[in-house]
Amino acid sequence: MLRLERVSKFYSAGGLVSTGFSKVDLEFRIGEFVAITGESGSGKSTLLNVISGLDSYEEGEMYVGGRPTSGFSKEDLEDYRKKYIGNIFQTFNLINSYTVYQNVELVLLTSGYSKEEIPAKVDGIIEKVGLSAYAKTKASKLSGGQKQRVAIARALAKETPIIVADEPTGNLDSQSAADIIKLLSELSKDKLIIIVTHNYDQVEPYVTRKITMHDGRVAEDKQIARRSDLCSEESIQTARADGLQTGSMVRLGLRNTFNLPAKFLLLLAVFIFLCGGVIAQYTSFMNMTDMQTGGYNNFFNNTARDRIIVTRPDGNPLTEADYKTLAGLGGVKQVVQNDLMLDLMVDLTDDPENGNFYIIGSIQEGAADESRVREGRLPEKDNEVFLLIPKNGYADGVMDLAMGSKVDMQDNNSAAALLKEKLRIVGWGYMTEAEEKIVDESDVYCEAWLKLTDGALNHIRSAALEKYCSQEITFAGKIQTIGGESGGTGLIPSKEVPSGQIYVSEDLASMTSGSAYGETLKLTNKSLYFTDQYSFTVGAVYNKENLQQLLSRSDFDMVAGSLFVNEKDYAKIFDKGSFQSSVIVSDHRNAEEIAGAIEEAGYDAFCMEDGLADSSGGFIVILHTLYAVMLAGILLVLFFITYFIVKLILKSRNTYFSTIRMLGATKGNCSSLLKVELFTVFNIAFFLWLAVLGLVKSGAVRVSALQNLIGYLSAGDLVLLYAVLCLMSILLAARYARQLFKKTAMNAYKEEV
Repeated sequence: MLRLERVSKFYSAGGLVSTGFSKVDLEFRIGEFVAITGESGSGKSTLLNVISGLDSYEEGEMYVGGRPTSGFSKEDLEDYRKKYIGNIFQTFNLINSYTVYQNVELVLLTSGYSKEEIPAKVDGIIEKVGLSAYAKTKASKLSGGQKQRVAIARALAKETPIIVADEPTGNLDSQSAADIIKLLSELSKDKLIIIVTHNYDQVEPYVTRKITMHDGRVAEDKQIARRSDLCSEESIQTARADGLQTGSMVRLGLRNTFNLPAKFLLLLAVFIFLCGGVIAQYTSFMNMTDMQTGGYNNFFNNTARDRIIVTRPDGNPLTEADYKTLAGLGGVKQVVQNDLMLDLMVDLTDDPENGNFYIIGSIQEGAADESRVREGRLPEKDNEVFLLIPKNGYADGVMDLAMGSKVDMQDNNSAAALLKEKLRIVGWGYMTEAEEKIVDESDVYCEAWLKLTDGALNHIRSAALEKYCSQEITFAGKIQTIGGESGGTGLIPSKEVPSGQIYVSEDLASMTSGSAYGETLKLTNKSLYFTDQYSFTVGAVYNKENLQQLLSRSDFDMVAGSLFVNEKDYAKIFDKGSFQSSVIVSDHRNAEEIAGAIEEAGYDAFCMEDGLADSSGGFIVILHTLYAVMLAGILLVLFFITYFIVKLILKSRNTYFSTIRMLGATKGNCSSLLKVELFTVFNIAFFLWLAVLGLVKSGAVRVSALQNLIGYLSAGDLVLLYAVLCLMSILLAARYARQLFKKTAMNAYKEEV
């Protein structure tokens, strides 16, 4: 069954080599009860460890069932221990936090028995060693004799042909020792029992063979009794070694997670630190990259990152029903119907030539209510305006002059008047800190937000829309482009012009061969969304001398070359409804998600941030790359900090894993159990953090730092963080297992006891 030929074991430490035992020749058979004795240091325990596969040997050959073992890998030794060897240790090596039942069950689980097979088998073995009354008692509560019986029960459960016992009675009283030796003798009828003992007199009545060791050699090999019923090698049955089943692995891993409360709480604290550190670093990274994001757009002045431009796929104007749908979407703070005015910057001045103040502002829908008024009131008429200004800004310094003044409103880019009448500043108030931050972060300089009546907004909207349209006129057989972004002086509304008529300049009238009066002028108005044609009759020709009489104006130099139409005709040309609207989101970090919801609702959506050109010359890309490298470095540091702390905590578990290795568990089994344990603790820590973040998001917990950072965590980010932390927990377990398995099972165990 088991044969050693010239087997030697050596140890090396500090450059010195010592001998465990040397040139041992022995042969063992099933049915023998062998006692190995000798003085301390004679090599008997070392020999037992080599026989049991817990330690390696350097010379000679050991055969098991005729198979040489010198070429065994670590995996082969694991398989050998599982199939052939049942261990009984002097110090019992029980899992003290397990019950008697669980200690015996453990070896069956690692041998591949299913949950259904185990109970009856364990109960029978526990009854055989006389511990049925203690099945649910933790091993730590048992006496020495009872613990050794559990160790024997555990060895029996494996059903291996060989049981080795190192000083099995060394820590027992005489009666308990006698009972244990008698029990081992009974077991030896169909097994090979090998025990190491200092007290040979105690085992002498039962052993069939005595081996005496001296100075690492076999000094005596004496046959005490022979059995006629020795088994042939062909009839030897090895133990089951199917491997730990997945369900059993999970169940055992979960048991290990919670069986030591102090260890569990320490690990939980470490993983809470790890999860918190990773989440904090990730959100800080997102915050840094977010603050560095910027750019410009050649088509839009307002490049706020909380802006989403919305149009209908069919090209039709947006309706009230559309605005209602958009406003009802989650995360939408405001729907700006007069979208074009978001990109309109205006100048307010008491005198365009020699004014006392020039305030650059933007028109905001719903910019203020009564609670925002610091002085004056909100506008009630179309020629009144209310201002929201930053504290200590330029506008704040001139507000004493501006309050109550009549001002011209001009397009900041073209200096064209947007309203015929002057406006009166009737009130003002301060922006909030959040509003000031929006102004500060904008790429467009702005000193005030303007609040106007709906009537004034409509007039300005028509003027703003004209900027984005181009007009062609066909007159006297010639085509000419005017207005809009193509140049020219464009159309001007005037109540002095009868409906259906158009007043033209003297220069344009000269294009005809005769009088221009009564001639037809065709106007084509084009935009991105529509192309319309109109016919007008020339009702008058103006020049510098008759401008005042015809149109009640004296600014000929400003309007020379323009075409004048009736106010209602002007509105008809340009007031086509809103083909484009803007949705302002509550948090720009959710803009992409909300844009997706807008598209699902049946609209086209474009996030302003996606249309920004990099104004940094590529520096932002370099900076973001640097941030990403820093994040990876910090995560690596967090990983190793966590690993070393976990390693210290799990050092107390080395005995456990060394023990189950000696009982037959494979490296894969131990690694899997570690992964289940750490993965479980990680999940508890992660979902505790999710609960905290949920409380912060709901407002139940108010921590400003957390409230700011949580805004950077989308559902996708949380999934990503979960995957990263999962990987880190698995790598922690794998790295720890790799370190643990660098040593043999016995060496790893000796370092911990």
